[in-house]
Amino acid sequence: MPTTLEFYWDLASLDESKRIEAAAQLISALCKFQAEMPATTSVATTEEELNRICAGDVTYGIKRLIKGLASPRDGARQGYSIALSELLARVPCISVKLVLDLLWRSTEATKQMKGQEQRDMRFGRIFGLMALVQSGIITRAGTTAVEMRKIVMELAAIGAKKSYLREISYVTLTSLVPMLGKFAFRDELITMFVAVALDKGAIETPDELLLAMRLRRAYPGYDWYSALPQWQGRHMLGAKNVGRLGSVLCEQSVEHPGLFSTWHPQLHRVWDEIFDLYFNRARADEVANAMPMEFELLWERVVENGLFAPGASQFRRYWGFLLLERLLPHLSEDTVPSMMTPNIVRAMSDNISVKGKSALAKVGMRTAERLSEVCESNTKVGLAVLTHLLNQKNTIQPVDAAKTNLRSMMANRIVAKLDSEAIVGYVTYLQQLFAAPRRVRSKSGVADAQTAVNVSDKSIEKQRAWAVDQMIRVARFGQLPITDELTGSVLRFVAAHAAFTVTGDTKKCSVVELRDAPVPELSAATRDYCALALVNLVGELNRHVSEPNRTASDAETRGLAGHARDGTAWPTAALALVLDTKRKRGMQVVLHGFEETQEPLTKLLAQLREMAQAASGLEAAAAQRVHMLELLLGNLSVGAAFGANPQTQAEYLEVAAEVSECYAKLTQTGQESDSDSDDEPELQPVEVLTDILISLFTRDSSILRRLCDQVFVPFAELMTARAMESIVGVLQAREGTDEDVVTEMDGLDAMDVDESDTEMADDNAGVIDEELRRKIEEALGSNSNGDDAASESGAEESFDDEQMTVFDDKLAEIFRQKKEQKTWARELKLSFVNFKLRVLDLADVFLTRQGDNALAIQLVAALVDLARTTNKDTRNRAVHERAVSILNGRLTKIPAGFDQTEALKLLEVVHERARRASDQRELEMLAGVAAFIGRAVLESGDVEASARVHELNVESVRDFMGRKASQMQVGFFRAAMAKQRAGLLSGLWTVAADAVAEFGRPQRAVNVYRQVQAYALADSVLATAPRVASELTDTSEFIVLTERVLRESCASLQETLKFAVSEANVNATGRLLIDGARVREIVQTVLQMVRRVAKVDAFRPIVVALKPSSEWTQAVKALEASDKLASPVIRNMCRSLADLSLLAEPKTKAKAKAI
Repeated sequence: MPTTLEFYWDLASLDESKRIEAAAQLISALCKFQAEMPATTSVATTEEELNRICAGDVTYGIKRLIKGLASPRDGARQGYSIALSELLARVPCISVKLVLDLLWRSTEATKQMKGQEQRDMRFGRIFGLMALVQSGIITRAGTTAVEMRKIVMELAAIGAKKSYLREISYVTLTSLVPMLGKFAFRDELITMFVAVALDKGAIETPDELLLAMRLRRAYPGYDWYSALPQWQGRHMLGAKNVGRLGSVLCEQSVEHPGLFSTWHPQLHRVWDEIFDLYFNRARADEVANAMPMEFELLWERVVENGLFAPGASQFRRYWGFLLLERLLPHLSEDTVPSMMTPNIVRAMSDNISVKGKSALAKVGMRTAERLSEVCESNTKVGLAVLTHLLNQKNTIQPVDAAKTNLRSMMANRIVAKLDSEAIVGYVTYLQQLFAAPRRVRSKSGVADAQTAVNVSDKSIEKQRAWAVDQMIRVARFGQLPITDELTGSVLRFVAAHAAFTVTGDTKKCSVVELRDAPVPELSAATRDYCALALVNLVGELNRHVSEPNRTASDAETRGLAGHARDGTAWPTAALALVLDTKRKRGMQVVLHGFEETQEPLTKLLAQLREMAQAASGLEAAAAQRVHMLELLLGNLSVGAAFGANPQTQAEYLEVAAEVSECYAKLTQTGQESDSDSDDEPELQPVEVLTDILISLFTRDSSILRRLCDQVFVPFAELMTARAMESIVGVLQAREGTDEDVVTEMDGLDAMDVDESDTEMADDNAGVIDEELRRKIEEALGSNSNGDDAASESGAEESFDDEQMTVFDDKLAEIFRQKKEQKTWARELKLSFVNFKLRVLDLADVFLTRQGDNALAIQLVAALVDLARTTNKDTRNRAVHERAVSILNGRLTKIPAGFDQTEALKLLEVVHERARRASDQRELEMLAGVAAFIGRAVLESGDVEASARVHELNVESVRDFMGRKASQMQVGFFRAAMAKQRAGLLSGLWTVAADAVAEFGRPQRAVNVYRQVQAYALADSVLATAPRVASELTDTSEFIVLTERVLRESCASLQETLKFAVSEANVNATGRLLIDGARVREIVQTVLQMVRRVAKVDAFRPIVVALKPSSEWTQAVKALEASDKLASPVIRNMCRSLADLSLLAEPKTKAKAKAI
């Protein structure tokens, strides 16, 4: 006994090597002791037999090792289980029954035990059962079905009771699977496994799934269709089981959420079985017979729409990244589409930060790092991944370790390894894949196996669609080293396969892109997809600028948006391919409605070529307009040529004719019109174009919307009053339906608007009810005639079953129509909102490019009105936000030559609305507009108009000071001070001087707060003194105004101080009218005003002249001595108030004299 005792201590060591060494020495010693015992063939089934057959050290060793399995000390469980497993394997005279009896007695968990003790017992029993299975003694003769059932039931019970023990329990059960075949009662054992461990086939966890897959793989001859009725097909991973697999592998259950209450940071072992099935070539024959679903389908359901689904928890996304990392060794350009799915790309972009410290961020970074390494080693894979990482709304930003995300980091690394040759090779690969897609797939999913099965036609179409998408993504990425030749190749390839079919020998085809005949032939759906993809590609290339062939210093050689280097517009190139090739032998055009569109398209192509030639001889601005019209006409022509809807094609051709008319007007040399003077003047090109653009905004096409904004830019400087009226008319339009009618209200009272809306809603409700009543009566037919009461009481009796069925159908149809009307009304309102948002884009372009145009006043008026009418409308919230954004950010230029009357009328409206603003945001917006219009009027030099601006400022100040409900604030005037030139500020200085002179005195303003704001207004104008002194050479006018502002402020302050310390400052309730806080604000503001003026050399003499009078000194001393008002802060201020002229001196001297 003493010879082996020391080994037991080291079995619990935390050092793995020490545990293994101690176990080896212990087993070696015990085997020597047992070898000295008499040889026997008996097997011990009880402790008495164990003591008789085995050596004493062996008997002690077995009991101690089993008992030590429940020890929580250091590494005791691991060390003791290893030693027990090895000892049982080497001593053949020990039975399973004996081990189970000893294990059950040593690891019994009773209710009297604490929770930690019960936990130790469960772990001890599991480790004991693992040692029993790993030793292999279960397969020895004498093991009965009862003992096997006991093991299985205990493991299943432990796994069901504690979720954190489920996996280790089922791993032990799974390790029993290969041993079942060695028993004569194998089928009985399998049935018992299904009933106990698999809950009669109701597989809900990955542990049960792994066990079921191992059982079916090991014993395919068993009747699994009856054992697992809920799982269809020859394999657990069959396509019909994809829904159930998604729930199991994502570890989520609606019916039994408690099954997955514990999260584990590692992938479940079932994924080892799944990856081995799909990527182990040795199992290809098994896959061919069992026919599991394609790996792409499993990945899409479990990973893309499960672990990375929108709203998935961070724990599931963690597993998703682990699976992504597992897939990387098998990554190729063919498997990228199934791996880099939208939700995975979104997770890599939005959920992971480079400097993240969480476990999710770390595993994401590790996955991204390994994916980047794969992409750098294989350029085809790199380009395939890159085109999925980026989309049309994302660009590659410079790497910044503090700000970038995983997607940007990976994109930059991939791009750094790419060159033109690699990109061309990838596009060539995509074109070959389109022409000859993979018609077979590996029987093992995505691995390269010797055997294969056919893929469906749907899979072929999907491969071709992916190839087209990839080519277009590559062509439109400006960050890649893309040449015009490559872009043109992609455009011709997509256009040719959308438009043509070759009837002769493809090898002699004049179109290079069609020489490789697609096998199998392209379906109509694939051709339609190519046509739609081409339209989108042309739209994306509208903003693409190619590098010029010549030096960029020459203005005429700068790259043109939407054009190749040689000056050919991309839409023209696509259209020319179709029309120039259709005449050639062996080519057949398969575009929809080409016979009807061929003639007008031919004329449009000639027009496009004429426009391109004409633009080359024009100056830069005029050429830019022609090029933009060329782009618009080309996109419309491409839409008509490759469209699938005859009505849409006809509408595009109609609009294209209008664009041609606009171009004709633009190129007219004569300026005089031949029409009589009484007739309306001829429409200008910009007027025609504006109407065209607005009409195109009604279409649900983001490409056309962006193109319209792009086309409008060079025409903004040509805007006329009629063209502006078209834009303003849309902004001022009001939508109206049976449920909601929006009208113009003359008053500003919001309550009136609400009451009117309520009345109209009630009226509409009455109309709707009457209409519904009429339709129901029609459905009732003759049974509705006569007295209503009689009809109601006898209707049901007079209808037989057939009539009731007809009546129910009619009634259902009535309610369906009403529902469709409501849906249509909602869609109409949403379309109207989107339409206004697109027209607002034109307004934004105009104010950005032509903010100094006289028409800006008219547009600003419409925007102000739009912002007001949509302020409280939640449905039009986007319109309101857009209008406010334009007004806040685009009024930077000052217009000239506008109508003074209209400008003043708008300014009056703005002031009036500012006095009743609904919130601070609206007031800030109105302040900016008032400053913009006010400066424009003052800059015009019109004396009367300037006087009116001054009057409006005075009226607003008086409203602010004299009306309690006024929403005006000093910030409204600060906006004007910030925007106006220094020479135009005299009016505001005068307003401030008048305000502080009148309302800075006690009991003149509506309340004390407004009195304080009078001083704040004076301080705001004096804050502009440094700017006045630096910008103006003659400051005599402002010196006088500054002197007046300070004089009036001091006089009002003096009167306020006298009132504050007098008995009149107490109201009927005994409270102070002007308390100490308000006095401190006023005094602080006046001191700040004086200091501001003293800092400006030109105005400092004014402060020096502020000598205190006897009345001033008396008021200051009274304040300092007041017990009710004076505080340490106020008393400190009184020292400065005593003689304001000292503030003009340097700080050190002023402090010395004050002391």
